Amino acid sequence: MRVEIKFRPAKEGTILPFNYNYDVYVQLLEKMAIVSPEIAHEAEVSHVDYFTFSRIMVRKRELIPDRGIRVLSDDVSLYVSSSSSELIKAVVEGFIDSPVLQLGDSAFIADDIKILKEPRIKEGALFSTLSPIMVRTVKLSGNRMKIWDLYPSEEAFFDKLRKVMLMRYSAIMGTMPEEKDFAIDVIKFKPVRILVRDTYYRGSLMIFRYHGSPEIARFGYENGFGEKTRYGFGMVKVIDEEPKREGQE
Repeated sequence: MRVEIKFRPAKEGTILPFNYNYDVYVQLLEKMAIVSPEIAHEAEVSHVDYFTFSRIMVRKRELIPDRGIRVLSDDVSLYVSSSSSELIKAVVEGFIDSPVLQLGDSAFIADDIKILKEPRIKEGALFSTLSPIMVRTVKLSGNRMKIWDLYPSEEAFFDKLRKVMLMRYSAIMGTMPEEKDFAIDVIKFKPVRILVRDTYYRGSLMIFRYHGSPEIARFGYENGFGEKTRYGFGMVKVIDEEPKREGQE
């Protein structure tokens, strides 16, 4: 299940800070806890990432170096997704009860929430990221093991992504998918770095074509591709490639 939450800035000239992922994560848990402390606790303490969320979408904006993004549009959008409908319902009801999202010194008020229609995900579907995909590995550096964030330009990225998705699928769904194999063909990607609390994570915004396991495709759409999805990584949307009928927007 996926929802779009539209927020209006609490005041004119609101500046969205560059690194807001951890604040969004914490406040999503707080909204869940208003409705279901059990769901919020499980989402927080489990090693499994039960949900994902997008970057905050600002249609009209101005970049303010060293400060953030000045919001010039009337509203901004945040997408939240999970295979658990109960978790999403808790988020929605939490924002209805407590509509403020505080990001640094800036406040946003939830004005509209809607459940999005589930897209058809066919073989060879084209995906675009709404938040960067991140996968990590461990490398030996001298006498120490070092965590290394991978990019699609490295072959290890794809092997690790497959392992991560199978492990996450098994942990959340309680079984392995009938079809385990899948591959992604990256059309283009942009590396990004995001500060989450006190740690920088490197991920990739990308457009890619997906082939293989339909179960993994649906799971990735609902829960995010890659790692650390609870911190706002790995959300994707399906790009509609169907030809438009005459007169259809």
